[in-house]
Amino acid sequence: MEQQNQYDEISLRELIEALLRQRKLIIGVTLACLLTSFVVSFFILDPVYESKATLIASGISKQLTQQEEGVKGFLDGMVQYPEMSIETYKQQINNPHVLQQTIDELKLDQLKITRRSLQNMVSLENIKDTNLININVTYTDKKVATDIANTIAKKFTEFVSNNANIQYTKSSDFMKGQLGLEKENLDQVLVEYKNYMAKPRGKNELEKEVDSKLELITKYKTDLVDAQIQEKKISAALSVAENALTNTPDKMTLKKALSDDAYLAQVIKDDTGKDAKELYGVQVTTEETNEAYIELRKQIDLLKIELAKTSSAKNNLKNLVSSMQKELENLQVNLAEKQHEEQTITQKVEIAQNTYNAFVEKFEETRIAKSSTIGDLTISVLSAAVEPLEPVGPRKMLNMAIAGVLGIMMGVFLAFAREYWKSSAVTNKKVA
Repeated sequence: MEQQNQYDEISLRELIEALLRQRKLIIGVTLACLLTSFVVSFFILDPVYESKATLIASGISKQLTQQEEGVKGFLDGMVQYPEMSIETYKQQINNPHVLQQTIDELKLDQLKITRRSLQNMVSLENIKDTNLININVTYTDKKVATDIANTIAKKFTEFVSNNANIQYTKSSDFMKGQLGLEKENLDQVLVEYKNYMAKPRGKNELEKEVDSKLELITKYKTDLVDAQIQEKKISAALSVAENALTNTPDKMTLKKALSDDAYLAQVIKDDTGKDAKELYGVQVTTEETNEAYIELRKQIDLLKIELAKTSSAKNNLKNLVSSMQKELENLQVNLAEKQHEEQTITQKVEIAQNTYNAFVEKFEETRIAKSSTIGDLTISVLSAAVEPLEPVGPRKMLNMAIAGVLGIMMGVFLAFAREYWKSSAVTNKKVA
């Protein structure tokens, strides 16, 4: 164990001694690297400037239309500009069309800048939790970098606006053609509706007839109930009168003095020759008609006549109610058919009118959208790029620090290689 530790200690010491022996080499290599980095960073490499333009995505496409069901929802999908996320915008900014337009406008081809090299010069940055996009352009000429950043921002908003206008133009052309068809359809349905309303015995007329029938039936039923009540009253009164007639004799036997009846006394006197004194105290028995009986008979006859009238009226009312209920049922069937027909044609008119109105509304929206700069509504330049004051590269101190570290590492490697080469040469001589 002690031998192993001694061996390790000796090996580490040998390494340190090797480094010390080759310290001039290590220092020389390090200084050479530092010098090279200094010369390159301060005298050879051109300064690199970074210019930044900021765009803001407003998300206006969400607010332009609200999705609805039916025809409006379908048309909304046609006229609504596709909603673009921040990532979508980032991918579109570097599309070849925008880059080529930037190159053409700034004549960057004279600076040997191609679309690929321009794309490498541009970096995009989305600020966290915001809808801001930074367009960073790095180039050795700060004015060119600024112009590129501003031109890309401008060309991209134009690109978005042009695409939106193309879509709105297609939608507008489609709606313009469809609008004529919908107008023809609406006119045809309106003519059909007018012809229906001109027909006799329409829904309103049938409704009035039904109401009138219902009023009459109600009245007749009320009269029928009254007639039934009256019939019962008359029947009860007739029954009472008949019972009373049964107990009332039709004639009455009366006893009275002959002298009380002057006419009869005179007749007897003429026949017999007897005077009144002789007839005084003579009583006669007579039968006379019972006035109460006669009155009861008259009353019964009247009650029977009234009962017959009431029964006849009741039966007539029953027949009227029955026949009118059948008529009412037929009217209600016809009314239901008319209501269904009117509901169908009204629904067709409403659908045609709503469809036509929806096309008119959306056609107007597309016309307004075409005349507006939709690119400025959806995404716009929040902050234009300005010429930077200080370059962002090359990072001279960082380059020298890296060169120093690399020089030390290279010097150590060469020192060990040199020591190894010397020790190998000595060993070969001893063996020889």
